[in-house]
Parts: sequence; C-alpha cells; structure tokens
Amino acid sequence: MSAAQNREQTVRALIAALDEYLGRFDSVGVADVRAGIGRFRGGPVREKTPHRIAAVDHVDVALDWMTANGEAPLAGAIRAAMPYLDWRAYDPYPREIIGETYATNHCATILIGEHGLIQAEDFDLGLFGFGPNILYRDHKHAAPELYAPFTGPNGWRFQPGDPLDWRPAHEPVWNEAWAPHAFRSGNVPFLCVYGWTKDVNIPAEMILCDDWAAVEAENQPLST
Repeated sequence: MSAAQNREQTVRALIAALDEYLGRFDSVGVADVRAGIGRFRGGPVREKTPHRIAAVDHVDVALDWMTANGEAPLAGAIRAAMPYLDWRAYDPYPREIIGETYATNHCATILIGEHGLIQAEDFDLGLFGFGPNILYRDHKHAAPELYAPFTGPNGWRFQPGDPLDWRPAHEPVWNEAWAPHAFRSGNVPFLCVYGWTKDVNIPAEMILCDDWAAVEAENQPLST
C-alpha cells in the first residue's frame, strides 16, 4: 500500500469511527452533524503537512484515559491518524481576555472543512482538546455547534455568571447560533469530536465575565 493510500484509508477510518460514535446519541444537533459527514465524507483526502503543537500532549493523555475507560477502538483510530493531522490553536481571541493558560494549552484539527483533510463548504468536523482544570471562558459564535466529549467530567454553563453544571463523558452538548457558553475540564484533559454546521467562517466573540478567576479555582466535584 502506498503512503497516499495508507493516509486515505486511515483518515476515512477515523471519520467512520467518529460517525459511528455520534450514532450512539439521539440528542439535538447530532443528526445535523451526521448529515454533514454523510454529505462530504466521500470527497478526496487531501495531502496536508502534519503539524503538532505542545498542547497535543493533552490529547495523548486523554487517549490513554479513553483506552482505560472502554473506548480503546475509538482512541486507536485517533492514534492511527495522528501522523496525518494538522493540529493548531484557535487564535482570534485576544490573549488578555481568553487567558494565557487556555491559549497555550488547547488544540484542534479539522478533518472535514474548508481547511480540513476532506474539503467541505460551510461545515467543519474535527477534534478539539485542552488540558486539565482549564476554563474555556464564556464566548459565542454564529456557527451552531455540537460537542461530543470523550472524556469527563466537564463543567458547563450557558449563561454568563451561572454555576458550572458538571457532566460526565459521552454527553453531547449543542449550542445554537450566538448562544453563550463556557466549559471547564476536570482532572482529565478535555477531548471531543466537534461539528459546526454553518457560518463557520464568522469569528467567535468573547463575553466578558467577572467570575472567571473563581470558576477556574473551583474544585472538581467528586462525582457527577
């Protein structure tokens, strides 16, 4: 098998594994994301230069946690594709607002999308992760968004100033267009499959809150 054939087979296997994972759920937004996968997954797998940043170390830890907690096949599909993935930070936020800790400890890779391994118009599917005990501060964006976390527990809120609602792994979250949201990892790095179903090129916006330091200092609950 040639290198190009191996890349294509591995990337398609990962996308199939993610689609199968999403197929476990009937929650809002899942069907929209799976429809996008079905629409674009047959396109050519492009050759992109793989790229790894320091924050991908958190992904490795999350994959170990998944393997130890019943998700070895999915973790294996992600690991197999690692040599082909272009991991980047999402950088439109001002660092003084998003916070240096989050800015230097998160990463994402696009599998299907304008800049993904498979070309798509106005749709993104990818993997997103960040380190343990980190708050992704309150923000909003035009793109309707699905997160399906592989790890947990994670604390979520959907109105600035609300307390965090701690939820286990494998509980998808759907954010409508411009809906505020923030979430924090627990003692395990956050890792998920995400989908943006439209308006993917409109930049996200921060929502200033005065309780970020307190939320970042919270202890993770012992149970969820």
